[in-house]
Amino acid sequence: MNKSIVSFALGAAAPMLLWTFMVAIGRAQDPVQLNPEMFKILLEDERVRVIDDRVPAGAKVAMHSHGEYVVYPLSSYTMRFTFPDGTTRVVEVQQGTPRHVKGIVHAEENIGTTEAHAVLIELKEAAK
Repeated sequence: MNKSIVSFALGAAAPMLLWTFMVAIGRAQDPVQLNPEMFKILLEDERVRVIDDRVPAGAKVAMHSHGEYVVYPLSSYTMRFTFPDGTTRVVEVQQGTPRHVKGIVHAEENIGTTEAHAVLIELKEAAK
């Protein structure tokens, strides 16, 4: 086989393999186990897990995942999210403005001057 074709194929496949690996790592990381000082379970049953999420100003949380969830911010804060593909997004979160998220793998950094404090309600399986 032509050496340049093999080199091209490997070069094209490498980013996809890296992204897949990062997603797998992120999915394997539970934020509560990763940073128990920032994520505390308030309630857990077969349908939901409710988490008190407190990320101090300047703190970072490594790559982790959430299934579908609702977040209710108890304070206003500025967070930088980094995704497995390396892209980032800065979000200005407003106290009292809930959001529904279908599921996500990300790292986060509180780049503001205030503690990020929110309640996460992770949804598990649907009622039967």
